Amino acid sequence: MMRALSGWGREVAPVGAILAVVVAVTAVWLALDRRPPEWDHANHLERAVRCAGDLARRDLPAILERSSFYPPLVLCAAGLAYRLAPSDVAAAQSVVLAFLGLGTGAVYVLARRFAGATEGVVAALVFATAPFVVFSSLRFQLDLPLASMVALMLVVLLRTDTFEHRGWSVATGLVLGLGMLTKPPFAAYVLAPLVVVAARIRARRALANLALAALIGGGLGLPWYGPRLLGLAPEIASRSFRQAAESGHPEPLTAAALMLYPRWFPTQLGLVAVLLFVLGLGVAARRRHWLLLASVLPAFALFELLQNKNLRYTLPLLPVAAVLAGLGFGALPARLRDGGRVLLIVAGVVQVSATVFGVPHVSVPLLDVPFVVETPPVRGDWRHREILALLALDSRGAPATVSVVPNDNFFSASNFRYYALRDGLRLKVGRAWEGEPVGIEYMVLKSGNQGPSWTAERPRRIAERLAHDPHLARVFPVIGEFPLPDGSTATVRARREDTGPTVRPAVMARAVERAIRARLGEVARDVEGLQIRLTYDDAILRGRIARVELRAARATVGDLTRRNAALARVRDLQLGVDDLLVNPFSAYADGRLNPLDAGLVRLERATILAADFNEFLRQLKGFKRASVTFEPGALVLAAAQPGPDVTARVRLVPSRDRPFAVAFERVRVGGVPLPGSLVDWVVRGYDPSLGLASRLPVRLEVGRVEITPDAIRIAAGP
Repeated sequence: MMRALSGWGREVAPVGAILAVVVAVTAVWLALDRRPPEWDHANHLERAVRCAGDLARRDLPAILERSSFYPPLVLCAAGLAYRLAPSDVAAAQSVVLAFLGLGTGAVYVLARRFAGATEGVVAALVFATAPFVVFSSLRFQLDLPLASMVALMLVVLLRTDTFEHRGWSVATGLVLGLGMLTKPPFAAYVLAPLVVVAARIRARRALANLALAALIGGGLGLPWYGPRLLGLAPEIASRSFRQAAESGHPEPLTAAALMLYPRWFPTQLGLVAVLLFVLGLGVAARRRHWLLLASVLPAFALFELLQNKNLRYTLPLLPVAAVLAGLGFGALPARLRDGGRVLLIVAGVVQVSATVFGVPHVSVPLLDVPFVVETPPVRGDWRHREILALLALDSRGAPATVSVVPNDNFFSASNFRYYALRDGLRLKVGRAWEGEPVGIEYMVLKSGNQGPSWTAERPRRIAERLAHDPHLARVFPVIGEFPLPDGSTATVRARREDTGPTVRPAVMARAVERAIRARLGEVARDVEGLQIRLTYDDAILRGRIARVELRAARATVGDLTRRNAALARVRDLQLGVDDLLVNPFSAYADGRLNPLDAGLVRLERATILAADFNEFLRQLKGFKRASVTFEPGALVLAAAQPGPDVTARVRLVPSRDRPFAVAFERVRVGGVPLPGSLVDWVVRGYDPSLGLASRLPVRLEVGRVEITPDAIRIAAGP
């Protein structure tokens, strides 16, 4: 027994040494680097901090509701670490490095199972020093943890002995559930291996164990996936194609798209490792290691077909690729193995050094791709803390809304929002405003690079407007400028309403009314019987109006500035705006309405006939195949969709945190009544009030809603 343990220790020691070296180099990089977290990196850190608060309050519902796409396992593990040791770097990266250790160990065990201890050490070396693995270990992203969970899943799947072993079948179910709670694409990487193993089942006991594993995995994932059951697939499809097209990705099945992953594969895994991987594929096919082949080829084919391509998406294939590289090494003639070991060690050292410190700087011949994705430490200060301190000082600690206009990776709303949350500042940070800066109290702008091309147009448009609109620049004067490491300058603007035109209040009121009429065409057409009433005092000279009331006998309303916008015919319309703030200079000088803020917008009266409402509903995304029947006090919704159709009785009820709430009753899916505990899972995607509340820049209220068989009527009153 002692000899066996000693032998196992000698086998594992090299793996531990490899991992220790990579972790030590990573720790040095983390100590040196001062770059702000980028985009998703910052969003995940924000979630980790929020989850730390949720854990402290033991608020499980909040943990499960935080995100529509990213499950909580890794994020809340980092949140737990953050509670123990609050830090920009240590908490989150300790979790990532722990997953790196898990993945490296799982790769070793897999390769040892299929070939031997030497091949296991080679596979662990290939995985731990793979350029993109090293790159990913420096960032708090979910893809390296996902890769490790995929490798662990294959390990426990093999130990089930085709699901004959009850204990390992239970472990498979646990890993299946935890993998799905790491990131949804986990299923794409493990489905084919599961099918390969399940196809070999011949006994009822094994089938029962497979069912048990599926039940455990489903039970673990259900609390998070259940409420997102219908919404997740469309979101994945949107990210995979529509958003990819907007970002400029090549069309799927074109040569440029199909060759992207193969061309960059040496940059992901390492050039020497790729050669061994190709040899290992042949070895696996000859030896009929179908599990290994099923673990890499189907998932790779799937991601080849998607338009949205990123090296992160195929990172979870690298553990099996490393195992196949280990098999390829084992197939080398004995006389070449010593040289192969030296070459792999040298390649590993060069890959780690080139990735972490940018030395040496080389590229892959013929493929026109870099040898590694270099990420040397960034020492420059991007001034986030100073800017946030200025905002906190200027706002005197009161809640304030900040628009971070650029979308540069080091200077975007994502990293500002994370830093504000981490530092406990009462700042609501958002992206570049659209149309008018309604509800915006501070703007943070940047010269030079504005971020990716597909998001840069709006920041440029805002900068141009501030440069050419003296009235807007006047109410948003500059309160601070900060030089940035890329040679650009950050500018902070604050909304001020200290002065206005030196005219009589009645003159300003007439100017504002004319400006409202001039701009009404952007939100309404076919308006009949329009009346506008202003209630004001001397504060109107600064743009502050106590109340604006708009009435119309009939109108067709919607965002007419957008192409193919949904429009609704409304009768007997009355809209009230309390404590409206407009730009007084543009209203008086140019007759242009530039709203800046409002205390409350209230839809006080309106009537929408049943036929008009159904026509409006069919114009909305997701409701094109839906119809509504009016009943006393409720609407009966019938929604046709891929799969079973949904019907439900819907009531509109008052709500404190949104304009109205939607109450669903008698929900049926495919004609089958749905238990009350599952209603929210199905109808969440049909409730417009949730998204509406999050998008509104000002508070909106709706009067008392009355539903009759012929119309929806909104009336004044509680």
